[in-house]
Amino acid sequence: MTSRAIQISVTQVALAIAIGASIEGVLPKYNENAPIGLHIFETAVQVGLNGAALGMASCILRGDDPTFGIPFSTALYAAQPELTKRFEALSCLVKARVHLASLQMAAHVPVA
Repeated sequence: MTSRAIQISVTQVALAIAIGASIEGVLPKYNENAPIGLHIFETAVQVGLNGAALGMASCILRGDDPTFGIPFSTALYAAQPELTKRFEALSCLVKARVHLASLQMAAHVPVA
């Protein structure tokens, strides 16, 4: 069982790195000065390509896989640092919008 898990892990990591690097290779580099709409679009495209890759690789990620696909998932994500930058940028934007919205909330009126 352990030798099988090792073989599967190595195979999945190699495949995931190749897929992740290919996905980032066809997309433009993250540009922090790009408009937010472009950030959203590029992130959606990259996430969609990851979903397509997972769909195509599902035949090797199910069944009697003792690793449950965790090495594949980890390597796929780690092979895409531009995706991480996109996630961080969108997360910062959402946090800023939430903060602005919280400042616009009416103050609580004390009950006498």
